[in-house]
Amino acid sequence: MVRIRTVGKKGQITIPKDIREKFGLKEGEKVIFDVRGDEIVMKPEKSGKEFVDKLVSIVKDKREAPKPEELKRLYYEQVEERLSRF
Repeated sequence: MVRIRTVGKKGQITIPKDIREKFGLKEGEKVIFDVRGDEIVMKPEKSGKEFVDKLVSIVKDKREAPKPEELKRLYYEQVEERLSRF
């Protein structure tokens, strides 16, 4: 899905409605801009609540406690996500 937008005087862009809806972006929510070489990648910021929700869904799906490796993977995904902002 590719969209072209014009950057306004103050550096603002409008995220197309269908993309906002797909990612559940609402007014006031934060997004991350990640510079990768000559590209800018924008993605929604994941909250701590999303991390907990994901963990709960894993437990419900498996009907057992997640293995330590799974917890580590989820934790490091969150750490990587947050560090990529710097």
